[in-house]
Amino acid sequence: MATVNYKCPNCGGPLKFNPDKQMFSCEYCMSDFEEQKIQQMYAEKEAKQSQAEKAEEAQESRQQDGEGEVEDAVVYTCPSCGAEVVTTESTAATTCFYCQNPVVLGGRLSGKFKPNRVVPFALSKEKAIEKFLAMCKKKWFLAKGFASKKQFEKLTGVYFPYWYIDTQRQADMTAIGEKVRTYSVGNKRYTETSTYRLERSGDLIIKNVFERALKSQDRDMLQCVHPFDLSQAHDFSMSYLSGFQAEKRDLEIEEVNPEVQARIREYAQELLKDTMDEYTSVRVESYNDITDLESWNYTLLPVWVVTYKYNGEIYPFAINGQTGKTYGKLPTSKGKLAILFAIVAIAVFALGMLGGFLLL
Repeated sequence: MATVNYKCPNCGGPLKFNPDKQMFSCEYCMSDFEEQKIQQMYAEKEAKQSQAEKAEEAQESRQQDGEGEVEDAVVYTCPSCGAEVVTTESTAATTCFYCQNPVVLGGRLSGKFKPNRVVPFALSKEKAIEKFLAMCKKKWFLAKGFASKKQFEKLTGVYFPYWYIDTQRQADMTAIGEKVRTYSVGNKRYTETSTYRLERSGDLIIKNVFERALKSQDRDMLQCVHPFDLSQAHDFSMSYLSGFQAEKRDLEIEEVNPEVQARIREYAQELLKDTMDEYTSVRVESYNDITDLESWNYTLLPVWVVTYKYNGEIYPFAINGQTGKTYGKLPTSKGKLAILFAIVAIAVFALGMLGGFLLL
């Protein structure tokens, strides 16, 4: 497996993408480099590697045809220390276990697997931890000792693969709308219901419908840290992965398309129904659409993730690497809950006694 690691032009130390500076930084000589300079420096190396990866991809394809499947575990050689490290088949960027240098497995994200764009990390590890601890401080019932920086030493920045879909389509809908009017005449109250046949049609543009592109990821957890600001997305470059982990997609368009299309149809119907808000109720009778344009973008999104044990239970957390939005289950303190229940019970008892005295 061919690899790339990005080294400082000044001292040869490992370069990592710095979310705070939006530059590539060297932790040894403290140098910073603009994105364009690093990409220009490594453009030729990445191009040569891309050719090698195509040959490797063809070999893997032949192996798959002959054996039925390719092994999930893949061995690569660290370009810094020469150690052999085993990764899963979907890993596209990681850190060498032995020398701790960042390594980008370029072949995982080349050819047909090359992403269209990447949203770079805008939140450093330290700031991600600060945002999480700030959220924990607002949780009065959080178990004591849970929210500590030590718990988040293993917080890892990971680029996860997603499909984003933009579509333009001609749609038409037929529905039954009802208007209900209630009025009184003398002592009598009347309800009048008027029924209308409604027809709507138009050109609809629906953008940024997203769906995961990796089977193994926790769909609920990661989708709950959306949205991401796609206006900050960049054309994909492997250099953004340096210092982070990254996963390549293993879900193709044809696998996710049925669910995506069903959601797009729901969005389209809601857009048309929004033009019928003057009616008390609306019942859709028929809906049809024709797709004029549709584009799919393979995008890598930045997420800080951590999973650790607390009192025998596992708590996974995800933090949006761009906005800091957090998702995860927090443990509750049984002692604090008991105190709350006791306070409520005393308050109810006191009110009951007060009511009893007032009736005497």
